[in-house]
Amino acid sequence: MIRQAHWGAVSAAGRSGLSAGTAAAALAWMALTAALAAGGAHRVLLLLVLAPLLEEAALRAGLHEALLKRKWQAAACNLTTALVFAVLHVAVQGRWEAALVAGPALVIGAAYNRWGRLRWCVLLHAAMNGLWLAIPLMNVAA
Repeated sequence: MIRQAHWGAVSAAGRSGLSAGTAAAALAWMALTAALAAGGAHRVLLLLVLAPLLEEAALRAGLHEALLKRKWQAAACNLTTALVFAVLHVAVQGRWEAALVAGPALVIGAAYNRWGRLRWCVLLHAAMNGLWLAIPLMNVAA
């Protein structure tokens, strides 16, 4: 679990510009790839805790916020960040279907544009990942 001091450092680094956000995104994706290879309970921990924290810190507090500070329109920041989310997911997973995360990323970005709070983005991200994990379970139960 990320301590409050570490979370503040990640958030502050992400807000300082694109390069900090890009570095954090690279670290997040390295952790994501390693954890996905492990599978099982690690995958659940990754998708419900680590990925939402790391991805939102890097891309929402990093890229999205940096673009806002550069006077981009909020909708353009949201679209750009959602496309980067999609490209990164495709690169890590190696499947074009991974680009479908752009849809939920747009919803999360709209929440960020509305409230400006990273915590809501992390919670929405975790909830969406939880739903994605639950879909196969619903098919088995039916």
